[in-house]
Parts: sequence; structure tokens; C-alpha cells
Amino acid sequence: MERLAVGLMSGTSVDGIDAALVRLNLDSPLGFSLEEFITIPYTAEERAAILSLCEPGRASVSEICAMNFRLGELFASAVLELLRKAGISPEKVEVIGSHGQTIWHIPGEATLQIGEPAVIANRTGILTVADFRPADIAVGGQGAPLVPYLDEILFGTSRETTAVQNIGGIGNVTVVGGNADQVPWIAFDTGPGNMIIDAVMSAITGGAARFDQDGEMAAKGQVQESL
Repeated sequence: MERLAVGLMSGTSVDGIDAALVRLNLDSPLGFSLEEFITIPYTAEERAAILSLCEPGRASVSEICAMNFRLGELFASAVLELLRKAGISPEKVEVIGSHGQTIWHIPGEATLQIGEPAVIANRTGILTVADFRPADIAVGGQGAPLVPYLDEILFGTSRETTAVQNIGGIGNVTVVGGNADQVPWIAFDTGPGNMIIDAVMSAITGGAARFDQDGEMAAKGQVQESL
């Protein structure tokens, strides 16, 4: 049985909205294919407004509330643009999974992602599921990382122990495979990732570059073995 789903992601790098249209085979965990993908960059004004919400003592409740709905509109527009590009009508999509935009995260205690899912559902007419990180914390997790389930599906059957490192806004690693019956797979954040790299790039280029394209500048540097 096949279903179409849309995934929405905007990470702590605050560079834009990723939208993916995926065809799922419900009879197999690995039965999926990417049908279409787009990235819609945040404007400089949008990015600055979001980042201002992440600074303690700076943002007001009214500003957070307003941005929650504003981002809901942007996420909904991203879905509709994705479906237009794919030539797929919203009626054919089963569900949208929206991560939202993280503005604050306290591991194991609390987390807040904004981008109102009710707005996304209303504008697209598609069932929308959200609040993945709060759900993880509610059952005793840290709220991050979220990728380990996919890592386990992709690499968990290997006889070799595998460490899968992801460098998002925050880096994280999943350790799977090997003797999984004796040692269950684990995952945890490994420290700052692209959010720091992007900030450094913006600072040293006077805002001309928002990220290190293809790691070009990093490749010219020297590895700090102590780190």
C-alpha cells in the first residue's frame, strides 16, 4: 500500500524551509522514494526576526505568538509550491509532517518549535502532524536528536557497529549495528554544527555569505586535533 506524504524542516541554522514529497510503501520501512524536493530560503528580514526570538530577554510573548502564525503561512506556502512543482494535487497527499522552527530547547525538560500546524492544515487541506520534539520529551526523551529511527532502519542490520554523524544546526551521532541484542542503539547531540559555522561565515564576510558553500573555506583550514 502506497501513500504520499510531505515533510517540512527548518533547522537551527535558520537558513530556510526544506519541503520533501515522499512516496511511502506502508508494507516496508525502506519502501520510500523522494518524488520532489524544494528549499525556500528565508529572506534576510525573516531570518533576523526568527533569530531575535532566540535571544533570552529580547523577544516578547506577542512577537513569538505573531511569528508562530507567520511561519505557519510560510510553511503552508512551501507545501503548495512543492506540490505545484511535482504536479500533484493536495487531495492526493495523506499527511504533512512539520518539524517547525526551534526557538528554544532545554534537553530533557522543555522545547519550543513554532510554525502553527493549524494554519498549515487549513491552507493546504492536508492532515498535519507536528510537535515531534515535545512528544519525545513527554515520554522521557531529550527531544533530540530525531534522526536515530531512520539511522536504525538504514544501518541497524549491519554486523559492524556504525556511527552515523549528522551535522545539522546542531551535530548528532547515532551508534547502531553490531551486537544490537546486547547493546541497544544510542544517539545523542555532539555539539554545535552549522549554526556556528554559518554565524562565523556571516561575521568574516560582513554578511556577504550566509554559509560555507560545499565546505570550500573549511577545506582551506587546519584541523584542530585538540577539539
